[in-house]
Amino acid sequence: MRFRDKLRLIMSMALLIPAASSAQQSQEVEQFYFADTVTVEGLRHLRIPTLSAIATKSILPLHQTPASVGVVTRQLFSSQSGMVLSDALKNVSGVNVQNGTGTHDFFLIRGFDSLDGGLVLTDGAVEPEVSFYNLYNIERVEALKGPSAFLYGSNPLSGAVNLTRKQPVFGQFASFSGSYGEFNTFSGMFDAGFQTSENLAVRVNGLWQDSENYRDRMDKSTYAVNPAATWKIDDKSSLTANFEYVRSNAEPDAGLPLIQAIPGFIPEPLLPDVPLTRSYQTPLDDSEQDLFRLRLDYQRRVNKSLTVRNKFFLTQLDWLSTGSLLNGAFPDPSRPGEFSVIRTLNSLDDSQKFLGNQFEALLEVKTGAVTHNLVAGVEARRFTDDFKLDLAPFSPPSEFNPTGTNGQLVIDLNNPQEFASDRSQLTFLPFASGDARTLTVAPYLLDQVSFGEQVQFFLGGRFDVIDYENDRADLNFQTFQSEPSADSRNYEEFSPMAGLVVSPFADLSLYANFGRSFRAPSTLTKGTPEPEESTQFEAGAKLQALNGKLTSTLAIYNLEKENTGVQNDDGVTLSLSDQRSRGLEFEVAVQPTSSVHSFVNYAYTDAEFTNFFEFDREGNPISRTGNRPAFTPRSILNFWATKTFSNIGVGAGFRYVGKQFIDETEGFEIDDHLTVDATLFYTYRDIRWSLNVKNITDKEYLRRGGFGSSSVTPGNPRAIYGSVSLTL
Repeated sequence: MRFRDKLRLIMSMALLIPAASSAQQSQEVEQFYFADTVTVEGLRHLRIPTLSAIATKSILPLHQTPASVGVVTRQLFSSQSGMVLSDALKNVSGVNVQNGTGTHDFFLIRGFDSLDGGLVLTDGAVEPEVSFYNLYNIERVEALKGPSAFLYGSNPLSGAVNLTRKQPVFGQFASFSGSYGEFNTFSGMFDAGFQTSENLAVRVNGLWQDSENYRDRMDKSTYAVNPAATWKIDDKSSLTANFEYVRSNAEPDAGLPLIQAIPGFIPEPLLPDVPLTRSYQTPLDDSEQDLFRLRLDYQRRVNKSLTVRNKFFLTQLDWLSTGSLLNGAFPDPSRPGEFSVIRTLNSLDDSQKFLGNQFEALLEVKTGAVTHNLVAGVEARRFTDDFKLDLAPFSPPSEFNPTGTNGQLVIDLNNPQEFASDRSQLTFLPFASGDARTLTVAPYLLDQVSFGEQVQFFLGGRFDVIDYENDRADLNFQTFQSEPSADSRNYEEFSPMAGLVVSPFADLSLYANFGRSFRAPSTLTKGTPEPEESTQFEAGAKLQALNGKLTSTLAIYNLEKENTGVQNDDGVTLSLSDQRSRGLEFEVAVQPTSSVHSFVNYAYTDAEFTNFFEFDREGNPISRTGNRPAFTPRSILNFWATKTFSNIGVGAGFRYVGKQFIDETEGFEIDDHLTVDATLFYTYRDIRWSLNVKNITDKEYLRRGGFGSSSVTPGNPRAIYGSVSLTL
């Protein structure tokens, strides 16, 4: 069951190793990906990204890629003191980063959120949808905007994000770094590599982080270790084993409760006048995640035209969580003029496992003046999700229940005194459980057809055969007993892609693409419904001038999603919605000298529900057609620039995010805001000191709360962080 489905249930009661097609490109790839990983990235000058692999599973220059791709290098997110995926994605046009209740990354690509329409990959293998993706061992982040099922299968309706980790290199090196900043934030990282023989290289990355956060009772800690080894079997083949363990402990944050609208009394939801640091979570709130990743990558270059590779992957997430969701603040009839916050407490025990294998062949075939670069593969994977969700809802007194239930979950808005301090005081209901299994077998093919240097045509697709079974149990709202049931479904889906790149001049490329993706329906639906689908048409232009010192991309697109199931408050009735996003994205990066780097990007997103009807408990339709989806501002503008003077460097930038609604009813709107960040660093021999200042102007702004229209979370205030790193 998807994480969002579990949240809706709760609320219802209240790369892979790249291969190149030519020797010259292979050398460029090796330099680009691996050559500068043996030293601390922050010591080197920022560089404009020129290559990408996510759009075709083979290395291509960005100006020859028939899609809009955002690339964030380690040098960039390190200079900004980025720690998790959301920090890196702030640099990508068309991406809105939001709060994930303090327990996971959450973002939107072109108006579609990562839980409903995005896919995160690590080294080309699928990841759980709810986790913090730490950057301590990441070399680069690539975001493919638009339907991506033609290579990656079910889920990426609006885009796919791939995190490429650091790989072993043949040589001896070590680097260590530590930082301290506001809110008692400590972190430490290390990156060490050594060569045990001519054919074996080992690399180990590690992370420790601890923070008290700026909001009350929101402590967070993370520990991670990532050993990897590469064995050069011979001159043509290699095997890399990569294991990672991440332990995260955090106190969830559902934000501040909104005073809910009451017809004739309160016309619209209101933000209460309470301290922004105040927490309304119970002392029982906690989130513990254990994440395991295993990758075995084999690659063999058979000859100049053929490379084969195989990836075995295993990812497992074990998640124990107890969290409060705020149902809002309401007038207290027993205290005129006062408000009470109603909360729901959930307890989740969830274990997800992805097990699979990808076999691929990369083949170059020349027929006269035409060259075919083929990526042909087949993926087989098994996903299991074993979960148990218990719920402690608040029920007010009634003639059937004179004392009500879980009164401890009601707390005063202005003078909160906690009563829910002991789990035994609360009544938990076995709300839902499941033991789901999904088997997928999918062949895929992508052909890059080159007609000389000026014209390239891309054609590909993936055919997914999916077998789904779930032994589940759901709470019966009439008997308040858990009732078992079984669900099985089968899907066969073809996801096509077509693209064209025309280069009338060496510096200018014009491109267009068409793609379609799908996502299996929610497990809450009955029978065998149609999958959710997205379709995109995109066109644009890419400029690479001044010998690569200036790059620019202009993209326009139309992205539509259909058959989206939206769960209503009763936990049973479904409404179907169609959503459309139209937009424009513009990016410019300039590097006139090796010591100067700057970029600016802007995204305009026009998103709306083209067909959306909800149904109340009596079955009456409520139209949301024409409304804007949640967290889809019309405008997002980013700017960042750095300059190095000998051993001293400075950097600064800003991010503007336009107004946005927090749910599809358009009941509460978050104001637009602009935040400014800066960095200063100094390098002496093998030591580097740096200072990062976040939100210099201490701008107050709001972000996504727990879920739906009941809460919002204050944005981060001004904070200063200092760090030091040593390279041996």
